[in-house]
Amino acid sequence: MISTRPKTIPKTMKAAVIDAAGPAEALHLSEVDVPQVARDQVLIAVDYAGVGIWDAQQRAGSYGAVEPGTIPGADGAGTIAAVGSDVRGFQAGDRVYSYAYGNPKGFYAEYVCVPADSVALVPSQLDQSVAGAMPCVALTALSGLEALDAREGQTLAIFGASGGVGSLAVWLASGRGMMVTGTARAGDHAYVRELGAAHAIDPASSERTSEMGRVAPKGFDAALVTANGDALPSLLAHLRPNAPFAYPNGVTPEPKAEGHPGRAFNGEGSRETFGRLNTAIGSRTIPLRLEIFSLNDVVEAHRRVEQGHVVGKIVLRIA
Repeated sequence: MISTRPKTIPKTMKAAVIDAAGPAEALHLSEVDVPQVARDQVLIAVDYAGVGIWDAQQRAGSYGAVEPGTIPGADGAGTIAAVGSDVRGFQAGDRVYSYAYGNPKGFYAEYVCVPADSVALVPSQLDQSVAGAMPCVALTALSGLEALDAREGQTLAIFGASGGVGSLAVWLASGRGMMVTGTARAGDHAYVRELGAAHAIDPASSERTSEMGRVAPKGFDAALVTANGDALPSLLAHLRPNAPFAYPNGVTPEPKAEGHPGRAFNGEGSRETFGRLNTAIGSRTIPLRLEIFSLNDVVEAHRRVEQGHVVGKIVLRIA
């Protein structure tokens, strides 16, 4: 699970670069300078980088103009190659993962510099590919459960349970002792149950309302919404009176349910949130399903994420 890297840091590296907003083909591989480490940063030799729809939206210009030389990628995992002079608690050779949203020189590269406060040691039992896939979606799922004040013994509905955030939400919530019902296509029910869901419901099924009544006859105590869809109102209608629901900022259209407080949240990569995530992971493994593309196939990875209905998470293999 630990990568082998040269001890000498090269001057240049291979990276996937965007010079202007456009389709997936706007991404191209280039030889660029290895970033210099600032005092509060670490330099990570990247093994795997997460690929999310937010990366494709950035590339397409949905967030504004794209600066020439932008390297996408908000999260990933690798091995620390160097540490800044003010950094404590990390050293070269540590296996780490990180979530650093908004970095113009991101994880689609052989090396990335990120603030040390957005980095954590990878739990020893986790495979590096899973570690690289999960920081953004795991921290987002954790934030959603915290927004709901989710507790042991509660019934929780997760809409979009087979996607990236949904997968980790099912896994984390079941680890808290919650009774989880996840919505997913019928072919993905076995995966959702493997993550820890007690029940799985096909949101496209005409039987979904009766199924919700069977698995939660008194209504759900809370709901976590990771996407929107035609079936969402029927799920929110099955909440207990005044029960809350939560959704990541960026879910469109914004979910609403009369009589139920909606709580928007974001995932945050910080020393404190990573500490809570690692505590929640403990010594368990995560059966996160992955679609792995090489860095050379980054264009195909973006085409795939834009197709939608990704089960689990897409990652780039960098090393």
